[in-house]
Amino acid sequence: MSVHVKRYIVGGDPRLIKPFLGLFTADSTMIVHSVVRDGRGDPERLVVSMDPARAAAFEAALGPAIIIEPDELLNPLGGT
Repeated sequence: MSVHVKRYIVGGDPRLIKPFLGLFTADSTMIVHSVVRDGRGDPERLVVSMDPARAAAFEAALGPAIIIEPDELLNPLGGT
């Protein structure tokens, strides 16, 4: 059985994001696609592929401290 993965944006306070960057990088079931760093070089936003159930579990456990949302294309004209 294959696991469906999606891309998610993970963002928040760099002090909270930094440990997750290490966790996500070490986990062979996740792929870190990009890291946006603040002026001090600390990670503040990640783009990560993971199982949707896992993303929901992280989101539920972390509440508003770290935001996890699907990385979707934006259409500035509002069409599909």
